[in-house]
Amino acid sequence: MTTHKIKKVMKLAKEEDRDVGGNGEDVAVVLIGHGSTLPYNKEVLEEFGRRMELREIFKAVRVAFMQLNSPSIEEVLRTLAKDGMKKIVAQPVFLADGAHTTEDIPEKLKVAFEGAWEEIGRDVKLIYAKPIGVDERIVDVLLDRVKEAMEGE
Repeated sequence: MTTHKIKKVMKLAKEEDRDVGGNGEDVAVVLIGHGSTLPYNKEVLEEFGRRMELREIFKAVRVAFMQLNSPSIEEVLRTLAKDGMKKIVAQPVFLADGAHTTEDIPEKLKVAFEGAWEEIGRDVKLIYAKPIGVDERIVDVLLDRVKEAMEGE
């Protein structure tokens, strides 16, 4: 990302002044993607992570993948716990609920601190957020993409 783009993102973050509630200084966020054999999919999630990190709302922002890419959900959670994070929000970067968000990811969150990892996860509060869902901001992005497609015709 160029210096100009980074400055622009930081400016937008300050202008938006998003309030996520509470004190983000002691919170880590894990953006969870599906994973793919196509490199671009991993790069997109990593870019979301970088942009969220630039806003300096949370102590740590990491990305993890359900399958096909690394790091895994379990690896990221364990590393954050080892680093002393006591509150971790697991945010699936999925549009809607489905088998992955209601079954697969919750199972991975559960087993992350079981067995040999139980001690390290004992004091961690793990919060599971909802997928993106219907939101006017997403509608705006979709309208932008339609407009771009029509202009590129």
